[in-house]
Amino acid sequence: MNDNGEEKLKGASPAATGEGGAEKPRIVIGLDTSIVARETLSLAARLAASVDARLSGVFVEDEDLLNLAGLPFAREVSFSGQVSPVDTERMLRAMRAQAESARRVLSRIADEAHVEWSFDVRRGRPLRSLAAAARHEDTLVIRAPGVSPREVGRAVFSATREARADVLLVAKRAGLKGAVPPQSAVQAVKPGRPVVAIDEGSSLGESCTAFAEALARRLGSSFQRVRARGASAADIAEAAHRAGVGLLVANAGWLGNDEDAARLSMAAGCPVLLLGSERTNVPDLKTDE
Repeated sequence: MNDNGEEKLKGASPAATGEGGAEKPRIVIGLDTSIVARETLSLAARLAASVDARLSGVFVEDEDLLNLAGLPFAREVSFSGQVSPVDTERMLRAMRAQAESARRVLSRIADEAHVEWSFDVRRGRPLRSLAAAARHEDTLVIRAPGVSPREVGRAVFSATREARADVLLVAKRAGLKGAVPPQSAVQAVKPGRPVVAIDEGSSLGESCTAFAEALARRLGSSFQRVRARGASAADIAEAAHRAGVGLLVANAGWLGNDEDAARLSMAAGCPVLLLGSERTNVPDLKTDE
């Protein structure tokens, strides 16, 4: 483990480089062993393939759990009801076993998508650790279920406003009356489901629109632009849900308070890509012939 609390596990492919030896952009995703995490990982791999990026999986050993386990009064209850002191070493071994399982899943999904990949283990608070390590050329994938909207918002702010990275939010839909259960993230972004850009009328809105249109072509999806003037985030989210949008693209600076990002993602019923900086040069993302 290095000075940043990061450990590169064996088996990960080397860092990919683009033209001129520059390192490829990264799609960075926090991993665990849940089914939902695997679906989100598949979406991240597809995005990485679409924009010629490297898929970077990160397993975070939760320092809050480890600190709690180290307290003298901490106890664990077995399925049989037996109460015993928490074994910190056993907890660490269990985390390392989960990390290895997540690495194998990452390897399989990345290989199926034909994308370069890497895998790291860090220690800290999961969302905070991912956001703190974000770089300008990264897209950070945040899976919102089970995390408070405020915590999601703070991670989005850190990644997009401070590092100027992009954030892809994936959340189960919630908050609208009469909502039908959402499809998985993988099914949401697929050919036939439109990519929609939110244009708030600024130069950032124009660059967001151009980038989203190019991304839609690469994904094999249709493209639509939504004018944001006079419309709230809730209005746009509800319209996106009704239209069966596959991916909503917006500039992070368009959001208001700490909870707007998570609420927008939850209500829209589709992944939301928040751009951390203006695209002065939109890459040619047309599908290869």
